[in-house]
Amino acid sequence: MKTIVNVPTKQSLIRETRDYLMIALGLILYGIGWTVFLLPNDITTGGVPGIASIVYFATGFPVQYTYFSINLILLLLSIRILGWKFSIKTVFAVFTLTFFLSIIQRLASGVVLLHDQPFMACVIGASLCGGGIGIAFSSNGSTGGTDIIAWIINKYKDVTLGRMMMYCDIVIISSCYFIFHDWRRVLFGFCVLFIMSLVIDYVINST
Repeated sequence: MKTIVNVPTKQSLIRETRDYLMIALGLILYGIGWTVFLLPNDITTGGVPGIASIVYFATGFPVQYTYFSINLILLLLSIRILGWKFSIKTVFAVFTLTFFLSIIQRLASGVVLLHDQPFMACVIGASLCGGGIGIAFSSNGSTGGTDIIAWIINKYKDVTLGRMMMYCDIVIISSCYFIFHDWRRVLFGFCVLFIMSLVIDYVINST
């Protein structure tokens, strides 16, 4: 009995290549928004990046290492529930974002934009992060972390990805109060969360 081998067509290869390029583009935008606008202004994001930010604020430990370590665990869950096709792109996204975070932080070392205008930094950073995640989602990718949880729940429940991520991230953002003891930082974090969820849904629904 002959084994049938599915040979990828030219169109499918082009489509897959485009997906990976768009995921990389989205992650570059996310990395810029996070490490150039949010992190230097002590503004917390949600998800695993939010946890990495809190660890960084408390200890100075580089965000890319915390981000990568936590995602290794979550990727096992992704492989089991969402399958290899989604998970391969997520692995690509995690490694790519970790790589770009190192480069962007090195290039932006010592640069603090909008230091006297934290709300503008919040808006611009959140817009770039949300747009980046939206592009990655639209290309069947993920940035890992709570994105994986959002995709899993979205698979079984009719809840938008942006809204699901917002629910997952409330506790993480609120916990930054224990680092800064400043409710203003918590409010900035919630502003980031709100803007990102709107931009994510807008990008996904526009593609």
